[in-house]
Amino acid sequence: MIDEKTIWDEVWPVVEKLIQATLAENPATMRSLLTADGQAAAMLDLFDVYVYDILLKTVLGREQLGITRAVETENGRFIHIEYAWPEPGSEENSYTANDLVTVTLTQVGDTWRIDSVNPSTIDLPLTGGRARGLIATGQSLSDEGKMPGESWILPFALYGGLLKMKLRPEALADPVEELLIPGMQERSYGAMALLNGRSLWRDFKATNQPKLDKPAAWAAAVEFIMSELELRNLTQAAVAKNHQTPLSKMVPRMKQIKKVLDIQKNDERYADLQSTQIVYE
Repeated sequence: MIDEKTIWDEVWPVVEKLIQATLAENPATMRSLLTADGQAAAMLDLFDVYVYDILLKTVLGREQLGITRAVETENGRFIHIEYAWPEPGSEENSYTANDLVTVTLTQVGDTWRIDSVNPSTIDLPLTGGRARGLIATGQSLSDEGKMPGESWILPFALYGGLLKMKLRPEALADPVEELLIPGMQERSYGAMALLNGRSLWRDFKATNQPKLDKPAAWAAAVEFIMSELELRNLTQAAVAKNHQTPLSKMVPRMKQIKKVLDIQKNDERYADLQSTQIVYE
């Protein structure tokens, strides 16, 4: 069990340093605080420092914050820190779900590092499904269907695919990624779907070492798999058309990827599942 002193002296200071580095727009310091292969590092790699203003909710412009909860899971492997940015002048311990952020840390050697950041509560992390559901109700859109100016809605827009942040060209490692990720973003896949699509392709490429002579067909194959995992109900023909590639080129590649990676419905490795929650021990 992680004691309270460890939380305050070793874990929470890492979160504070990430917030400070975000405000200073210092990507080198930010990277030094993250696990190498976690969601937090992938977000920084794909979108640069500015995405952290949304993830950490520094975009709210509040001056005060405080820890609301710390939860230990997997026998101490992960610590989930939930904190809030309360409205100025609000009563003590008074905040809404829109003020909350969850940062998940794990130990790397003898140092705590941040593995993921979610702009929501410990109990109900924000996912693409939740964000799209809220957006679909119209609660987050103006009468003209445009994003409102309120900064609290930005995490929903990011995860729901309405906010299309600039991609780092260096984050796209080959011709397939150069087609896949911008294309998915243009078709309103959310931030986690972009990360998961890139991860899926890289896992397949590392395992199978495919020839990249037909990058559009590979990109279409990955996007169709992601559309299935995202429950988008797109046809194979529609996805192939988006990539201007024949079905005869896309379908065999899609089947090959599924077989090599053993991808099943709602695959937790690549699906941003709406039901994902922290399991307490």
